[in-house]
This record gives sequence, structure tokens and C-alpha cells, in this order.
Amino acid sequence: MRKHSFFVLGIVLVMLVSMSAASALDKSTLYNGCKGEEVKKLQQALIDLGYLGGYADGVFGRNTENAVRKFQSKNHLNSDGLAGKKTQEILFAKASSSSSSSSAKSASSSSSASSSASSASSGVNGSLFGGNYATIRIGAKGARVTSLQKALSAVGAYSGSIDGKFGSGTQEAVKLFQKSEKLTSDGLAGKKTLQALEKAVSSGKKIKASASSGSASSSSSSSGSSSSTVSGPDSSSVRLLHWYNDVKPSISNGQHLQIYDPSTKSSWTLKILSRGRHCDAEPLTREDTDTMVKAFGGVYTWDVKKVYVRLPNGTWTIGTTHDHPHDANTIKDNGFDGHLCVHFLRNMAETEELDPNYGVTNQKAIRSFWKSLSGEDIDI
Repeated sequence: MRKHSFFVLGIVLVMLVSMSAASALDKSTLYNGCKGEEVKKLQQALIDLGYLGGYADGVFGRNTENAVRKFQSKNHLNSDGLAGKKTQEILFAKASSSSSSSSAKSASSSSSASSSASSASSGVNGSLFGGNYATIRIGAKGARVTSLQKALSAVGAYSGSIDGKFGSGTQEAVKLFQKSEKLTSDGLAGKKTLQALEKAVSSGKKIKASASSGSASSSSSSSGSSSSTVSGPDSSSVRLLHWYNDVKPSISNGQHLQIYDPSTKSSWTLKILSRGRHCDAEPLTREDTDTMVKAFGGVYTWDVKKVYVRLPNGTWTIGTTHDHPHDANTIKDNGFDGHLCVHFLRNMAETEELDPNYGVTNQKAIRSFWKSLSGEDIDI
């Protein structure tokens, strides 16, 4: 009877401990695995302050957790990657302050970023960006992006829509300006770039379009097809994105991927067919098929090629692909009887369990590619 009582007491204690652990996190706490509008708001604040790249997709993955840790460390908080009440309060306060400052300055300098140098003379003193030089990158939205686009337009680097959305066109304009100023052409509008832009607007400087070959990349993307002369991204602007955490949630069937092969300096466009443990896609046009097959030596092969991949949101990442047509396809006039596969980073243990042969071959190639670009090992 005594043993039974101790057994029951033990179960009760275990249940109490479990309930305590489950309720330890405040209901407002966001963490890896969470999804929804609250996560999207958190991500946008992190993006606005320069802690997170890409765009707010509402999925709290590895990159968002790392961004939260960086923010917490910078603001003397417990760097646990859990966005609790205190972390969110400080984050949103700082993001709001940044946005308000930028909006006010943007309103007073809008004419300077779109017309003459005389109306932009205060730019050298930091009025364009309100003294906020946190990095602005692809995927960002809001008043600071609007100010950036107006300034780029004023110096002749940007001719797109002033919509407050940092897409591939804005990124190419940033690269164009950076090259004209002999800055690192990575497409990231950091402190040096923003200050140089303020100075250029203030002085009425205009840059030459020949400073960059980025226009070839933009025109090819907008037309939906590609040519072998398209410029690839600067390796410093290429991000390492995870298939399940980052890439798959951000793409949809029917969207396009731009593939750039650094070994042959050629590029082609694919249409997304389906998304499973990798991305099934098909060449968009016959021209894309011809360019791709030429890059593979003029043959259809399962051999793995390491490539850069530009996602629909304009972000560049790394992946692997082949050019062997197989199974279903939807485009009948592209000269490619089937579809192909594009592989992105996955956890090796998961790949070994589900795709022990060709999947592992691709994952090894992706890890080797990233090592050659960054010098870093992938330990997942």
C-alpha cells in the first residue's frame, strides 16, 4: 500500500513539474516554431532595425531566432532567442522610434531626393535618414526604404517605383551606386553607403549607368527569361537559407527562380512546379533550356551543379541542380520533356533518413559550396 502511495505521489509531482514548465513561458512569448501575424510584426521590427534580412513571412525559424539573440545581446537582455514581453517591448519601441524619425526626415527631404541639389543640401548633415544608419536590405519595407529609393533616384541610380519596398530593383540600384563610389558592391545599404548617398544628393552628383552591369540582371528578370550574359550576385550578398525554414515557406508554385552558374557565368529561369523535400521546376522557355543544357556541357545529366538561386523575393541563396528531364511537366514548348530538381540546405540527419542517396549527394555539394564561399562549415 505504501509503495502504491509513493508511486501515485511521484506521478503527481511529475505532472506538477510539467505543468509548471509549460506555463513558464508567458503567452505572449514568441519562439522558434511559432507562426502568424505576431511573428510577422516581430520580424518586421527586426528587419527595420537591421537585425534580420529577407522579408517578414510570419514563420519563426532559425534566422529569426538568431536575429532575436543578436538584438537581446545588443540591448543587454538574456540572449536566449525567446522573444518574451520585455524583449518585444524594447524591440518595438526602438523600431517605432526609428520609423518615426525616418518618416519625419523623409517628409522634409522628399523634394531633395527627387529634384535639384539645392533642395537636398541638408543631406550631408544626415537629414535623409535621420541619423539612422542601420543597414537596409532586400525585403525591408517602410519610410526608410522610401527615402533610400528617392535618394537613389536623385543621383540617377534608380528609375523604379518609389513604393517603400526593397526589392531586386532597389538592390541593383544600391549596387550601382556603391560601384560608382568604389564601395563594396553587396546591395546592402549600410552606414557607409547611406552616408555616401546623403553626400551625393547634397552635392547634386549624378552617376553613370555604365558603373554597373546590374541592369542586365534586372531586365532579364522582368522579362521572365534569361541569357548567358546576365551578371551573377556578389558572393558577399548571397545568404545561406534553409529549405524548410526559409525557402519553402517563401515560394509558391508557378513563381520563377533565377539560376546563376558561376562556373560558366550563365543564367536561366525556372518555373516552380511543386515543393516537397526539394523544389521541382522546369525551364520557363526554350531559350532557358538551351542555356541550361549548354552550361551542363550540352548533355542531359544527373550530375550535380552548384549554383546561386534568386528567389521570387529577390534574395540570393545557394543550391544545387541538374538538367535531366523526368516525370511531369506543364510547359509544352520549352524543349524540355519533364522537370528537374533544385536542392537547398537541409539538415543532414533528416536527409540521410529520407533521401540517403541523391539527396545526401546534393547536401554534401551545398556544404562544400558554402565552405568555398564563406570559409564556414555547416554543422546541421
